[in-house]
Amino acid sequence: MVDMTTKNVKFSDIFTYIWAIENCSKLITPDGIPSPVFEVNFLENTKWILAIKDIRQQFISYYIQREYDGGPDSIEVFFELSFLSADGFSLKTVQSRAHFKEGEYLEYAVLTEYVFELHRLQYLVNDTLTLICRMFRVRTDSLSERNMCFARTRLGLERRIFIWDIRNFSTFQPGRDVKHQIDSIEGTLPLQLAFHVDVVDGIEHVAFKVFKSPSGRFLRFNGKISILDVSGQKYLTRDFINFSTVTNVNFILCKKTLLMDNKSTLLLDDLLCIRSEFEIGYGAVCSDIEFYVNTPASERYILNG
Repeated sequence: MVDMTTKNVKFSDIFTYIWAIENCSKLITPDGIPSPVFEVNFLENTKWILAIKDIRQQFISYYIQREYDGGPDSIEVFFELSFLSADGFSLKTVQSRAHFKEGEYLEYAVLTEYVFELHRLQYLVNDTLTLICRMFRVRTDSLSERNMCFARTRLGLERRIFIWDIRNFSTFQPGRDVKHQIDSIEGTLPLQLAFHVDVVDGIEHVAFKVFKSPSGRFLRFNGKISILDVSGQKYLTRDFINFSTVTNVNFILCKKTLLMDNKSTLLLDDLLCIRSEFEIGYGAVCSDIEFYVNTPASERYILNG
């Protein structure tokens, strides 16, 4: 049994919460990802969530939080929080003993590269990242309470490829946009972008821009933009990683003169072909408790109505 700052503690009551996040191959999501709310009977029916708070280039921040549940002002919790490996082993385990008021949380972080690159096969099974939380209570009698809950969240992630054909490229002037819209299969926000010629320090550059989302919601995306030669092969490629539509974003591909100086290999009949590959993250599209082994008190009350 675990020992969390208390010597020889024996925990009789144990609650296990397993949260699977699907479509999580690269964790491209515009917002934090909260788990479904779960209830722990032996902790005075308090309610909790796990969440991934922030996805940055270097770190993934995640936490456990007590919800506003109308329970005691403060409650002491022994808990263990881990990622779950493909073989069912706990990874990057943290253990703590803490008092939580309503709305309070404890936050942890792990290297993004560690999870999604260096140890990808351990952490991601069929593009699913799984967190497990065990919560404990010390009892002085011989009774014990065990319960388990399984929850699942599916992230919206779409991969789209299209070809931009820019005709009469040699006469293409700054100030003109060739727009394209990528509509979501999930029916959420579209990704809106435009090809254009941008002038930087008096020099014309081939560029494209992604427009700010018109509503309060936004998207996160990775992009790979390639200029094709006359045989359809990639001549030049630029990668754009982990951007969002919180604001307009402009990407420079190359100087226009580079293409004009290689017209015979790149501009068949003055036609520029650009292959665009996008991974677009929409955030959670569904998130639910799948089952409890033993139904919590609040749900039993609803069922018995």
